[in-house]
Amino acid sequence: MRKSFYLITVLFAAIFSGTLHALPLEESLPGHIRVGDSTIFFNIRATLSDSLATTNYEDTKTHIDNSAYVRLRVNGEISPQFRWRASGTVYSDKTNREIEPHFYEPKEGLPYNLQGDNGRSWDTFTAYSEYNSAFGKLMAGIDYLEWGPAKRNKLVLRGSSNNYRPWMDTTYFLSQPAPTPFFGFQFSTGPITYTQYSGKLFYEKNKNKFFHANRLDFALPFEINFGVSETVIYGSTVTTDEPNLNHDADSTDRDFEWVYAIPFVPYVFAQNYLGDKDNAGLSFDLSIKTIPNWEIYGELLWDDMNNVTSMFDDSWWGNKWGASIGASTENRAVGPVLVSWMSEYTHIEPWVYTHHLGASHQYTNYGQCLGSELGPNSQELYTQLDMEWKIFKLSLHASGVSKDTAFGSNISDIHITPENPELVPAAETYKMATDKKFLADATTKSYQEYGFAITIAPWEWLWARYAQSVYVGDYEGMRIEGSLGVTW
Repeated sequence: MRKSFYLITVLFAAIFSGTLHALPLEESLPGHIRVGDSTIFFNIRATLSDSLATTNYEDTKTHIDNSAYVRLRVNGEISPQFRWRASGTVYSDKTNREIEPHFYEPKEGLPYNLQGDNGRSWDTFTAYSEYNSAFGKLMAGIDYLEWGPAKRNKLVLRGSSNNYRPWMDTTYFLSQPAPTPFFGFQFSTGPITYTQYSGKLFYEKNKNKFFHANRLDFALPFEINFGVSETVIYGSTVTTDEPNLNHDADSTDRDFEWVYAIPFVPYVFAQNYLGDKDNAGLSFDLSIKTIPNWEIYGELLWDDMNNVTSMFDDSWWGNKWGASIGASTENRAVGPVLVSWMSEYTHIEPWVYTHHLGASHQYTNYGQCLGSELGPNSQELYTQLDMEWKIFKLSLHASGVSKDTAFGSNISDIHITPENPELVPAAETYKMATDKKFLADATTKSYQEYGFAITIAPWEWLWARYAQSVYVGDYEGMRIEGSLGVTW
């Protein structure tokens, strides 16, 4: 019955897709309130939005969630060289489910305050400043960092992107990623751009955790861009109720390592210089726009491996890698309709983003992955078609997702490589296995999602959206969302 209703709805929407148009990006438009003159000024823009979502999976009760938020954004210039922006958002959530209290531990996700048994309030904020000079750009702030050409699943830094997954349907934590405090700089010469960040991450109160990232971009002929990135994460390790049995993981305090913050230092060498005790990663990405209005792209993440030839060797758990490849085209005029399309495949091996020293070295901030929210041991094939005309926009999407639940498939899993294996309890020896299995049949959950969304924006400052998705496979059910917003 649900499938039939969904197919009828999609058919109805497709028939009327001729009434779609290019909508303004209300979240990115300049503010309506401007203060200052031509040299020193700032813009103010505010958004008020309310939404309602209904989720119904087999063997679970229907979940109804209401969320409203108020967002204030300010941006401006102090001089032609110095620019800044900031935002603050306050959310209020209501649900027909019980919400567990939050004790302000970062590993439990963004903090919130209970408002009765079925409500909570929480907030996020960002701030960013940059100074442009003849030698480059200096940057500092607390913001969402984003790298790579992937549209759906960025593997290194996903920014504020947060794609809904059925396993996120919980009130125990907020799946929204957290902004990152950082400072950095960017330097360009000819076709080469170098970017570097250093910042702080959070996983436990009063414990240090830091990250560093650098990137080289090469603007090649024929609209081809090639990027190489390095990341490194480290922090103070702690013991827990279930102690980490790795010999080097017991209560080691770490401070900010300035070696990583020195411009142009290769992290692969700096990590060895500091004792080979950090979580380092190397990634490559390619964007090809040689064909007008088209982009073919790919990302490859090497989290850890013996050597390049061991990439497909499953005999060692540490051969960890992930890849996203895709193609897209945007705003292609088909009669009066603007059509955009993208398709992307993502493959993430077991143990990617994890580390044997635990949460202090895992690729997370406030309990959320800095890369794809799919996490380790997963894959997705995703396709989306957008059609716009005048005040309407129709989006159709389909995806196939597989996610393993075996050990090594959760970003918080810790592989054991102790100095004295004989001291490991018999019940824990499975954590010492050296081989890995990608999407084992016995432990993998797979589902397909088919959905659409209709957005109506009669003016740049007012919009309404209705979305519906059906899930089949190991997750069976439906999710319906509606939202209304005003931006001024």
